[in-house]
Amino acid sequence: MGKWLDMAAAITALFAALFWFYSAYGELPKMITYWGSTPESDPFRQAIKFSAQMNRWAAGFSGLSALCMSISLFMGK
Repeated sequence: MGKWLDMAAAITALFAALFWFYSAYGELPKMITYWGSTPESDPFRQAIKFSAQMNRWAAGFSGLSALCMSISLFMGK
């Protein structure tokens, strides 16, 4: 079972890396100043929200990877 947990840890770590690279890929649009508040349709705001969403997924997969590794270590190979 330790082998399967190690494989799961490697796969989830790979997914975490892919989501983190995807969150940082591309250029940010220029910031535009608004009076009052920024509208939902602002390209910079949408890019930041997308990056935050990809980081959330990456952190989740990273946590799963750490969980798999810790279970594998506690079980003893």
